[in-house]
Amino acid sequence: MSKFKAIQYFKENFDIKNLFKSVFVITLFSLILRALGFFMRIIVSRELGAEALGVYQISQSFFYVLVTVVASGLPATISHLSARYKVTEDKNAEGSAVSASLIIGITTSIILEILLFCFRNVIIDATTKESWTIILCLSPSILITAIYGSFRGALWGRQKHTQNCFAEIGEQGTRLVLFLILLTTAPSPIVGAIRASICYTLSCTVSMFFVIFFYFKGGSKLKSPKNSFKKVLKSSFPITLLHLVSSLLQPIISIIVPYELQCAGYTESQAIGLFGIITGMTLPLLTLPDTLIGSYSTALMPEISKSIVIKNKKELEEQIKTAITFTLFISFCFVPVYIGSGQNIGSFLFNNTTSGYLLARASFVMVPMGLNNITQGILNSLDMESKSFKNYILGSIFMILSIIFLPRYLGVNALIIGLGASITISSFFNIRMLEKYLNTKNLIIKPLFLMSIFAIPSSMLGNFVSGIFKCLVPQFFNIAFSCLSSLLCFVLLCMVFNIINLIAAIN
Repeated sequence: MSKFKAIQYFKENFDIKNLFKSVFVITLFSLILRALGFFMRIIVSRELGAEALGVYQISQSFFYVLVTVVASGLPATISHLSARYKVTEDKNAEGSAVSASLIIGITTSIILEILLFCFRNVIIDATTKESWTIILCLSPSILITAIYGSFRGALWGRQKHTQNCFAEIGEQGTRLVLFLILLTTAPSPIVGAIRASICYTLSCTVSMFFVIFFYFKGGSKLKSPKNSFKKVLKSSFPITLLHLVSSLLQPIISIIVPYELQCAGYTESQAIGLFGIITGMTLPLLTLPDTLIGSYSTALMPEISKSIVIKNKKELEEQIKTAITFTLFISFCFVPVYIGSGQNIGSFLFNNTTSGYLLARASFVMVPMGLNNITQGILNSLDMESKSFKNYILGSIFMILSIIFLPRYLGVNALIIGLGASITISSFFNIRMLEKYLNTKNLIIKPLFLMSIFAIPSSMLGNFVSGIFKCLVPQFFNIAFSCLSSLLCFVLLCMVFNIINLIAAIN
C-alpha cells in the first residue's frame, strides 16, 4: 500500500468518536467481566478464609511467573503488528507473525513445564506441599495461554473487540459456574483452593477455543513463520522481560512480607492472613480503574500503530495527550470514593474492615498505577519496549528495598508504600521519554496538580455523607450515597475548571 493510500485509510478509519465507541464496547464487556470476577473473588474469600486464601495467592504468584513468559510480550507484539498489517492490507505478513508467535510460545511453554517439575522440591521448600499441588493444577494453563495469546493479539490488532470480549466472558462464566459447584462443596478450605486452581485451567481452555474459532472465521490464516521470527522475538522480548520481572516480584513479595511481619511480632497465621487480605481483597479494588484505562489502551494502541505507519506525528501527539489526561481523570475518580468510604466497602464486600482500612490508605496508588499502565502501552507501540523495561527496573528497586526494610516498622503498609514508590518512579521516567519523543513539556503537571487538589474536598464530602447516613440507612445505601457524592463533587470540579469536557466527548 502506498503512503497516500495509507493516509486515506487513516482518515477514513480514525475518528475520535469511533475510538470512544470501541472504548465503550470494551468497557461494557470489561464491567461484566469485573462483576463476574468480583463475585468470584467474594466466593473465594468467603469459602477459603484468610489463611487458605493466602496460600492460594502465594501459589498463584509462583504460577504467574511462568505464565507471564508466554502471556505478555507475544500477544502485545502480535497486536501492534497486526494493526500495522491491517493498514497495509498484508494478511500474509499477519499470518506469518501469528505462526511465529505460536511456535515461540508453545516451545517456551514446554520448556517451562519441564523446569517446573525440575524445581519441584525447591518450590515445596519455599512454600508448602499444598501450594505445589495448586501450582501443578494450574500448570496446563501455560500451554493453553501460549496458544490463546497469539490468536487473541491478532484479534485485538484487527480491532475485533467484541469477539475477544466474548471469549473472555466465556472463560469467566465457565469459571464462575465451576466455582459455585466445586468450591461451595469443598470439604475444607485447602481442598477448595486446589479446586479453584482446577477451575482456572478448565476455564482457560474454553477461551482458547473461542479465539481460535473467531480468528479463522474472520478469514485470517496461518502462514510460514520464516520471515517473522526475528521481528516477533525482538519486539516481544523486552515486554516479556518487564512482565517476567513483575511476576518474579510476586513470589518474592509473598515470601518476604509474611516473614518480615513475623519478625515484627505477628504469628505465622496472622502474617499470612494479612498478606491474603491486602493481595486478595484490597489490591483487586485498587485495580478497578484499569477497567476503563485498559479499555482505552486496547482501543488506542492500534490507532497509534496506524499513526506511526503514515508518520502523522501531530495526530500521534494528540492521541498521547488525550490518553494521559483520560487516565488521570479515571484514576482520580476512585481516590475520593475510596478515601471517604473505603472501610465500609471492605466490610460490605468481604466482611473485613482491615481490607477497607488499607483500601482508603492506599487509594492514591491508583494514580501512578494508571499512568504506568498507559505509558508502558504507548512506549511499546512506539517500538520503545527496551526503554520501558529499563524504567520498570528502576522502580522495582524501590519495591524490593521497601518490603525488606519497612514491614517491621510499618507492618503490611510497607507493601503499599513499596508499590506506590515503584510505579511512581517508572511512570515518571516513561512520561519523560514521551515528552522527549514528542518534543514537548509538561504533559501531566496541570491536570495532575488540579485533580490532586479536587480530590481533597471530594473525599471530605464522601466521609461527611457516610457519617450522616451511618445510623439512618442500611450499609449498602450508605456506601452508595457517600460514593456518589464524592464522585459527583470531583467530576463537577473537573468540568468547572475545564480539565475535562464530558459533553464534547459524548457529542
